[in-house]
Amino acid sequence: MDATTALAQTNDVMTSVIAQLTPDHREQSTPCTEWNVHQVIDHVCQGSHMVAGALQQQPPPADAPDLMANGPAKGWANAHAALAAAATPENLSDTRELPGLGAMPGEVAMSVIVADALTHAWDVAKGTGVNIEIPEELAGWALATWQQVVPPEGRGGGFAEVVPVGDDASAVDRLAGYTGRQP
Repeated sequence: MDATTALAQTNDVMTSVIAQLTPDHREQSTPCTEWNVHQVIDHVCQGSHMVAGALQQQPPPADAPDLMANGPAKGWANAHAALAAAATPENLSDTRELPGLGAMPGEVAMSVIVADALTHAWDVAKGTGVNIEIPEELAGWALATWQQVVPPEGRGGGFAEVVPVGDDASAVDRLAGYTGRQP
C-alpha cells in the first residue's frame, strides 16, 4: 500500500469516527493522556496542514490558524483535502524540509502523517466509545510505517513504551500496542 491509498482509506475511517461525535465528546479524555478529543483532532489537522505545506514547499504560517473553528468534521475535511492536493508524484518523490523534523522524502512524510491520523482516529474512538472500523491491511501498513520511524525502545515525542500483544493479535491491536496504547 502506498501513502496516497492509505490516505484515502484513513480519510474514510477518520470521517466516520468524527461523524459519530457529539458536542459532549469534545472534552472527553483519550488514550493520549495529554490531549482530549478536541485537542487530538486539532493535532491531526495541524499536522496534516504542516505536511501538506512542506510537500508543496510553502513556509509554515507565523501563527497556527484555528482549524477547528467550523467543527471537527470541517477541520478534518480541509486537512484531508490539503494532503490529497499535496500528494503529487513529484512532491512524494522529492526530499522536503519539515519544520522541526528535518529533511525527508515526501513519501515518508506523507506516510507518517497518515499513520498519525489513523492512530489518533483510534484514540478518539477509544476515548469516546464510538464505533471504528480499521481495515486490517491499513492497520498493518500504519504499523509498518511506525516500525520504520519509531524505535521500540528509548521512546519520546508522544510515544509510550510498547504494550505487548500476542502474535495472533489483529493488526489493529498490534498497531495500538506498538504505539503505546492498550488495545
